[in-house]
Amino acid sequence: MHSYELEGRGVVAVAIMGVSVLLVWLLHIGLGAVDFDPQWWLSVPSFAGCYSGLHWLFDRYVRRLGLLRKLKLIDLPDLNGRWVGEVKSSYNRDGSAHSVSAVILQRWSKVVIRLETEQSRSRSISASLRTGDLANPELSYQYVNEPKSDAPGTMAMHRGTATLELVGSRLEGDYYTGRGRGEVGTVALTRCRQ
Repeated sequence: MHSYELEGRGVVAVAIMGVSVLLVWLLHIGLGAVDFDPQWWLSVPSFAGCYSGLHWLFDRYVRRLGLLRKLKLIDLPDLNGRWVGEVKSSYNRDGSAHSVSAVILQRWSKVVIRLETEQSRSRSISASLRTGDLANPELSYQYVNEPKSDAPGTMAMHRGTATLELVGSRLEGDYYTGRGRGEVGTVALTRCRQ
């Protein structure tokens, strides 16, 4: 997985810091009430430890709670899961489509997008997710594509970029490949039921 750009991430970091300070203060008050005086080594990492623990929980679990979306506290769509669909490429002059499957692994701080067709596999190397100023969330990412061993000799490893819009349970948009391939096309993916 790699880091990705996400609008509004700073607000969450500040909120986690605030909750961490509050928890550390409550811990200090609680320990003082029972007449327990922790050594210096316990008080120094308490804020950092509290922040790290809360960030870890938010990164993996809390951000997925539907309540946070209903309250409009976060607007990050959950793209985790398996997706299937088709890719149309300018390489195919007849406009035919190829079946594609994808797996998206997403956390608050990291993501990876893996696509596979009959002839090749690709994986993202950088990504961004825009939500604020658009009608629908937009996932943009750069990828590296590697042909499978039985792919035609005309296929070569290459880089490319895809920009997909989330519309309901579908990701759809365009892609283009880097120098050497010079192709463009469309991608349409539907989330599989889990």
